[in-house]
Amino acid sequence: MPSNSELFLTIYSLGNQNYLLDRFFIFGANELIFITFFISLVLILLGGLKERKAFLFLLIGLLIAEILIKITHIFYFEPRPYVTLNLVPLIKHVPDAAFPSEHTTMAAAVAFASFFAKSKYALLFIILMLWVGFSRIFVGVHYPLDILGGILYGFISIFISSKILNKFLDI
Repeated sequence: MPSNSELFLTIYSLGNQNYLLDRFFIFGANELIFITFFISLVLILLGGLKERKAFLFLLIGLLIAEILIKITHIFYFEPRPYVTLNLVPLIKHVPDAAFPSEHTTMAAAVAFASFFAKSKYALLFIILMLWVGFSRIFVGVHYPLDILGGILYGFISIFISSKILNKFLDI
């Protein structure tokens, strides 16, 4: 089984090979999270009850995710792979903590909020989450375990959010 660094290097080495592929993943690493949030906002207006429920899960879940990330950064600091491995990432990024990927955590929160609310758009958001996560490795700013951590943090935050809202609001 390849190590976290080996898997990162395998994915990162795909960059700078094809202009369109680089653009696809740079978009996924930078702008896609904003598109994901925009879609979830549009679904509040155009979607049904399940999409509104997902948005409620998301509101509380994002707060929980941010708290979990801040607590993690107090006790654990993982440098970005481009810092550790002395590489040039495909995007500019400050050399702050890499674990967990905040972009992936937020995309996962959207995806799991839709999943827990049984929205018909859950699969779309899961695909967007995976695109964001893989893109963050491809451009050189996260290790694969940072992405898995982000997915886990997104799941945990929405799980807790759904329990809170289901208990207190009976939704």
